[in-house]
Amino acid sequence: MEEGNIVAREKGREYAEEERQRINKKWMQKETLKEEEESVDPGETRTQTDLGNMSTFEDLMQLAGTRGRWNLLIFLLCAYSAFPTSLPTLGYQFLGATLDHWCHIEPLVEANWTQEHIFSFAIPYNNVTGNYESCRKYDYDYSVVAQLGYQAAMQEKVPPTTTISQVPCSSRDFNLTQYESTVTTEWDLVCERRVLYATTQAAVQGGKLIGFFISGYFLDKFGRRPVILCSAVFSIICGFLTAVAPTIEIYIVFVALVSFVNSGVYLGCFVLVMEISSTQSRSRLGSLFAVPWSIGYMVIAGVAYLVRSWQWLQVTITLPALLFTLYYWLLPESPRWLILHNQLARALEVLHWAAKVNDKKLPPDHHLLSVMEKIAAKEKQPEIRGGRVLDVLLQELKHIVSLVRVRTLRRRSLIVFFCWLAASVVYYGVALNSTNLSINTYLYIFLGGLLEMPSYILLWPAVVFLGRVKSLSVLYCTTGSTILLISVFILFIPETPWVVVMLVSLIGKTAITAAYQLVWMMTAELFPTKYRSLALGHASFLGKTGTILSPYINDILGSLVVWAPSTIFGLLSLIAGGLCLLLPETRGRQLPESNNIKHPEIGDHELPESNHLEQPQIGNHELLKNDHIQHLETRNHELSGNDHLKHSQPGEVKRKGDLQSKKSLMYTLPEKEPSIKNIRSGIINIAYIAQLDEDGKQVNTKQ
Repeated sequence: MEEGNIVAREKGREYAEEERQRINKKWMQKETLKEEEESVDPGETRTQTDLGNMSTFEDLMQLAGTRGRWNLLIFLLCAYSAFPTSLPTLGYQFLGATLDHWCHIEPLVEANWTQEHIFSFAIPYNNVTGNYESCRKYDYDYSVVAQLGYQAAMQEKVPPTTTISQVPCSSRDFNLTQYESTVTTEWDLVCERRVLYATTQAAVQGGKLIGFFISGYFLDKFGRRPVILCSAVFSIICGFLTAVAPTIEIYIVFVALVSFVNSGVYLGCFVLVMEISSTQSRSRLGSLFAVPWSIGYMVIAGVAYLVRSWQWLQVTITLPALLFTLYYWLLPESPRWLILHNQLARALEVLHWAAKVNDKKLPPDHHLLSVMEKIAAKEKQPEIRGGRVLDVLLQELKHIVSLVRVRTLRRRSLIVFFCWLAASVVYYGVALNSTNLSINTYLYIFLGGLLEMPSYILLWPAVVFLGRVKSLSVLYCTTGSTILLISVFILFIPETPWVVVMLVSLIGKTAITAAYQLVWMMTAELFPTKYRSLALGHASFLGKTGTILSPYINDILGSLVVWAPSTIFGLLSLIAGGLCLLLPETRGRQLPESNNIKHPEIGDHELPESNHLEQPQIGNHELLKNDHIQHLETRNHELSGNDHLKHSQPGEVKRKGDLQSKKSLMYTLPEKEPSIKNIRSGIINIAYIAQLDEDGKQVNTKQ
């Protein structure tokens, strides 16, 4: 036994000396690479000599530049899409405004009766609402009444104590002091025709609901650029045709089409920005992407104030979409999508364009193509072979439901879907259920957009310093707490000053607005390129479902139990705030390319941003950012046949299975010159392992 221990110690000393030399060599490599990093641009972390170590799309974008003029141009082009697409959605507040109305009585109007005379004689007064009836009139022969005149008719009128029969109106007059015309006045969408008005509102949300669902599939199938361009063209055409719709039915069709295609423009542009952004800039760009939406929120109020006819207002809010024509010349296809679909030549053209505008020099094309092939090989797209139509449809259906069919995507998909549903229900629910800031509609809409600006701007530093998951949880919990506090005010403290209620409401609206945008950003970061647009489309589909549910919760349930809507919105927010903690942190992470999601799971949120999804290799500059020397590799030692020490992940010190196998021992050394203490520890570990058999038991070395 003693003789075996002596042999093991000698072997351990030899091995420790070799390891000390290896570590010294790595230390010198590290110092050399640090000097190289100081001599190049801070924005570039790769050089041509590192091409062999490149394995992700982010590596290629670093070569072409990630903070140059090209990146700024693409961001501004894509972010602009939020401005024209917001106008039709928010403009319906004015396009379909419902004006005060009453029954039109033709004989009395022709007899030059004043409106006050018509009200007092022909229109019933509702003592409950304190207003004249909008859809009913007294049942008189108004031809005879017109001949009598107002004074004589009032004398002949049945006394108020007598019940007079009432009949519905056949036509109506509208109060046109604020608007020249609206969709409501154009087609008389009040009273018994009110269902058509509700249909026009449902067409806006229904078009978005279907649009996001289908656009997500088209974006992944045919590419970002073709879908954006086609959607932009139809958005312009349908927008102008809506203004000349001859009937309400055709108007509803065009409104739904505009919402449908605008979904494709917005979704495609958002995905494109996320895919060309560097890991460090996604927080900033994802937060600022929605700023044009809030600008459109404010601008529509001023435009509607100046343009009071609904036809000309529709034309005016469609005009900004004409700038979409610039996309044909300036908007590229996502190089990430091109690489994964094996269109390497086109991807190379985009990278050359980006490098030229950013004043960067790329390595030779054959080197770049080699890196692209390596990236594309990670996740080959399945080919649908020719065959029966049913087989092709089945294959496409599997792709559509793949987010819940693929095991590695299922849990995060369900959590993301619920977060979207909660964000949408609460966002629109708070907007519909909040206290009015002013009786002036124009001022109310303007202030609504103004309040969204700080939400997007403050979101940027929050996701940088707190991370995505913590920020989202805090925003949801803040929203839930403020909304539940309003329920407490309604139930137990009804005399609460309106200023306090207003302040609490605004805090909740600001938080849920920021949460809604952050959910967009996280969804783009959580899913691989193959499913990214599909995930955003499905999530947006569920979000629009929540948009449709919000009015029912407010109007129907709220009329029965006044505190119920606030309670439901608050609980949904708190549940979403808890569930989102189960999602992996994406701050500082590269966008995943394949189904084999490498984001850290529960408990790994605290890993530093510099840890990569892919296993780093020696020579990789990112390796130097970690706090430990990575992956201390060992050669097969002579004491135990094929057994060898495995390398560990950064900072990991443990034995798997309690040393049931010598292969499970993992350790790391500090990132500094190895000390005698470290070498001694290594000798002891090696000597101990040399005496273990495959079951972890000591062997008799004398045998």
